[in-house]
Parts: sequence; C-alpha cells; structure tokens
Amino acid sequence: MKKKSKFLTFLLSFIPGLGHIYLGLLHRGLVFLLATAFVIAGGFIFMVLGVFYDPIPLIILPFIWFAALVDSLILADRINRQSFAPETGITENSQSFKNLEEELKAQNGKILALTFSIIPGAGHMYIGQMEKGVQLMVAFFLTLYLSDFLNLSLLLMFAPILWFYSIFDILHKVSKPDKQQESSTFLTDFLRENQFSRKAGKYLGIGLIAIGCIMIFDKIALPQLEALFDYRIREYVRTGVVAVLFILGGIKLIAGSKEVPESNTTSAKGDGN
Repeated sequence: MKKKSKFLTFLLSFIPGLGHIYLGLLHRGLVFLLATAFVIAGGFIFMVLGVFYDPIPLIILPFIWFAALVDSLILADRINRQSFAPETGITENSQSFKNLEEELKAQNGKILALTFSIIPGAGHMYIGQMEKGVQLMVAFFLTLYLSDFLNLSLLLMFAPILWFYSIFDILHKVSKPDKQQESSTFLTDFLRENQFSRKAGKYLGIGLIAIGCIMIFDKIALPQLEALFDYRIREYVRTGVVAVLFILGGIKLIAGSKEVPESNTTSAKGDGN
C-alpha cells in the first residue's frame, strides 16, 4: 500500500468525503458526502416551506466539514503508521486495513442516523423505529401546516421542540444501541405510560375538535362576516376565538389537577380505615 499524503488528504477534505475516498475508505467518504447532500436538501426544503424564515439546517454544514477534515487526517496518519510499521508485512497490512473498515462501519451508521434526524422522524426510520419516525414526521409537518393554514404563529413553537427532541433522542439511541427497543413509539407511549395517560386521549380528542372548529370558522364563517363588516373585525374575531379556547383549556386543566389530590386523599382515608 502506498503512503497517503496528508496534505492531499487535507485539500480533498474541503469537499467532505473526498479525503476518505482518496484514503481508500469509500464507505466512509460516501457517508460524509451523503450527509452533506442531505443537509443541503433539508435546508432547501426548510427555505421553500418558510420554516423559521431561514434554512437553519445549513448551520450544520461547517460542523460536518470540520468533522470530515479532522477524521480524514486522523485516519491518514493511522493508515500510514500501520502500513509502514517495520514489523508488519503485506498480509498484516491488508488485514489491519480490513479491521479498520469494519471498525468504521458502526460509526458510519451513527453519522447517517444523526444526519437524517435533521428532518424529525427520518433518523428513527433509519435505525428501524418506523412507527416513532412516522409519528414524529407527521407531528412536525402537521404543526407547520396548521400554523400556516390557521395563521397561528403560536403553533410554530412546537416545531423546534420536535426538531431538537428528534436529534437528541437519536443521539441517545445510537450511543446506547442495546436500549433502542425500549421505547419504539412516540405518541402511543405517551398515551399508555404517561402519568396523564387516562386523560391524554381525551385531551387529544378535544384538541382535534377545537382545531377542526377553528378551521371551519376561519375558512367558512369569517369570509362571510368580512363581506358584511370591516376587515378588522375578522382579525378581532379570530384572535378572540383562539384566546377563548386557550382560556377554557387552561381552566379545564386547573380544575382537573384539583380533582386528583382529592381522590387520592379519599382513597388514603379508606385504606386507613
């Protein structure tokens, strides 16, 4: 095996992945190239959809470039040391290179999983958790759609929450692959195992009904009112309806939280008797 130039590796690594391909690590290079292409595509999608008003995923590009650069230089130095060690022969060199490729395979999967998680749910689909991935993806894009369709910018606050949850959940799972199957769902686990599981389905149903009523009111009733009244009436009514729904929901949650301690104290008295 010929000695690999670290300077040439450095120059080629300005395009993430090319330095690894030069070193003979084709799969590693393709991983970084795919990660770069996916981040650019994700930034373009976010820009077209108008999410966060900027293509935020492109912020990750410098980190991918720096990681690819450092990784390629470290691997070049490692390959050169193994290839030109005085006590190793041709057979030992080829075997050590194969061992290096096998060692990098697991790391390649982690890099791809983290890259795909830029779009919530895609990383979970990559590691085999299809149900959780679909739920995260539907929740993310449904939040974007409803915030635009209902003209409710408040709903956008849930988009970054889902985004960061997807990234850090994937980071946790790839760092502990033995525990990947402990929690394979997102919404269903909440409905079954959360401390509010008995009422979670009820609140979710109420929320869906409220969203449907807002859609009907905003797209059917308000245009008719706008034809009869000033256009400002529409904005006042929309804001008032949404505010009333939030107030009613808050009152319901407060009233429900007061009922729980009372029931607990009653059961405790019964046990004491």
